[in-house]
Amino acid sequence: MKTKGLPTILIKNMLVAVIAFQAALYFTTLFHEPTFPVGALWAVISAYLVLEATPSEAYTSAKNRMIGTFIGAFVSGTYFYFFPFTLFGYVVAIGIGVLICFLFKRPQSVKLSGITISVILIAAAISKDLHPIVNATLRFAESAIGAGAAIIVTLLVFYVENTLTPQTNKEKP
Repeated sequence: MKTKGLPTILIKNMLVAVIAFQAALYFTTLFHEPTFPVGALWAVISAYLVLEATPSEAYTSAKNRMIGTFIGAFVSGTYFYFFPFTLFGYVVAIGIGVLICFLFKRPQSVKLSGITISVILIAAAISKDLHPIVNATLRFAESAIGAGAAIIVTLLVFYVENTLTPQTNKEKP
């Protein structure tokens, strides 16, 4: 497979940022306006982590992203439902996320679980009135929005490059 050129990379990166940002901005504002900047940023980060050259690579990346995000959202939502933030509790939540990832044989989800726990903690610090389960659910949904944006952009650009652009004939008479 040839390396994609600058115009393709430029278009993919701009498209994924705009789609993920706008979709998450709208979505998060519907449910909890004070954390829309966190939500929009989280969706864009997710989109960039999932953005790949081919649809199959993007699907695999999105699957790993969503599993790690779900584990992190579940752990942090559960933790913050029962306990207030403490540094010790935060570290324990990270450790539980790691253990769950290994229990389900998903070591590639460890980093995403930890990042998700951290993002949920930051959103909770920004908005003290945000219910922990709502916070965790919003962050999971925003991650899904970003992953979805990346898959859409990857599919669109892949389709355009492989269907609508003329193919050069490698065989010469």
